[in-house]
Amino acid sequence: MKNRSCNRVAFTLVEVLISLLLAGIIIIVSYMLIQRTFQSLERQKQSLDTLHEARYFLALIERDLREMTKLKVLDTVFKQNLFDKESGLFFSMELEVPDRSGKGEEFTTVIYSYEGPRDYQETKGMSKIIYRQEKGQAKRALITKQMNFLKVWGTDGVIFRNREENESVDVYRNYLRPHYYHPTNDAPKGLNDLSKVRGIEVQLDMIEMLDSSGKPIKNRTFTTRIYPRVLSLKNDQ
Repeated sequence: MKNRSCNRVAFTLVEVLISLLLAGIIIIVSYMLIQRTFQSLERQKQSLDTLHEARYFLALIERDLREMTKLKVLDTVFKQNLFDKESGLFFSMELEVPDRSGKGEEFTTVIYSYEGPRDYQETKGMSKIIYRQEKGQAKRALITKQMNFLKVWGTDGVIFRNREENESVDVYRNYLRPHYYHPTNDAPKGLNDLSKVRGIEVQLDMIEMLDSSGKPIKNRTFTTRIYPRVLSLKNDQ
């Protein structure tokens, strides 16, 4: 009788241990699945936030540039080599646009500006922010997070051809160079007069997703070229 009782108790302990082991495995697997679900939701939120800020910014700047009557200031990094990674990095731009406030003014001024590390490199404790400010109104932040860089170039309004199949980068670069604004553009008929800018090219690079450690894992680049209606009409007359 004693032996039978001991055997029964030993078997019950094994069952308990197996049950605890299975329960532990289920808890761990469930935790991992929940963690991955939350990570996926967080990444989707990051992506949506990025798209929302980018689209809102692009909608505003495209509207202002299309209605622009005068480009007053364009402060970017000017490099003779258009393919230089720093070429076009944006700092500020001042535009004259039609006044929409209803105060009786014909025109007003809009300023876009950047605040953050000078070279757009990630710096701990420093955010990269793009602001828009209309004359007489408060400065408003349009892009507040996850921006990699913003580049802006002035052009003479020419619709550029694509690089030909057997064309070298240097040859294509020399074709493009006269058409991009540079205050010391020394190419033949090079665009070096701000008043002759007839188009604006904008390239916004956003960090769409970050991993759990905050390291970028996916970027999205938005590129648009705008030809202001008023400037185009003036140029054609």
